[in-house]
Amino acid sequence: MPQPPHINISTAFASPLIETQMPDFEALNARLRELFLRWEQDPDRPRHSVPTPVIKVAVYESDFSLFENPETEIQALARFCLQYTGLVIQRLNGYSNEEMARLRIFHHSWYHLTRHGGYTAQHNHPMASWSGVYCVDPGDAVADKPNNGALRFLEARTTAGMYLDPGNAHWQTPFGLGELAFSLRAGQLLLFPSYLMHEVAPYYGTRERITVAFNAWVREAGQAAEEPVLRLRTG
Repeated sequence: MPQPPHINISTAFASPLIETQMPDFEALNARLRELFLRWEQDPDRPRHSVPTPVIKVAVYESDFSLFENPETEIQALARFCLQYTGLVIQRLNGYSNEEMARLRIFHHSWYHLTRHGGYTAQHNHPMASWSGVYCVDPGDAVADKPNNGALRFLEARTTAGMYLDPGNAHWQTPFGLGELAFSLRAGQLLLFPSYLMHEVAPYYGTRERITVAFNAWVREAGQAAEEPVLRLRTG
């Protein structure tokens, strides 16, 4: 039997999902939990649902200026999230250190407190290139609910499931069809393109599920009137 020809498989139209873990996060997360629960009770702190009006049930959402807060722990988290975003931007775009030095990162940032029965409906984040979710506290694990409070990314190829048979129904990673669910860990950061549709599955537990989220967009130095949050990290 003749040898089959060489087969080259490309990952066309792929979307990057990036994951990292903050080292020594325990003390920081304990302080963040304390701050967020106290701030929730402050009637002078506004709530917003922008940039998209997303259905949320049993979820407290802060305003969108979290990383501007001067608290030491907030600034430590902001540096970790935004500098890591800069590293990812450099690697995926192939920018040199000199090119990175000309870029500035801007953001919206906020936190969520999700309680028993809470969820966030599917949405994405227009007008940003990157979005991130940092886990302060994943809440309670429930044995019979494996996707309890999971962050779920939905199929981005709009016609991918138009016809399924044994020829395409069981494609393996990275080509598989359907959702991709992450049960978050404390100290975990997920970074993803803002165009991806995602949702938070219903959460069941007595402890609050606490996450920090942010959207990021990038400009060349001098292009935007706003003051930059920070220069993008290089190297």
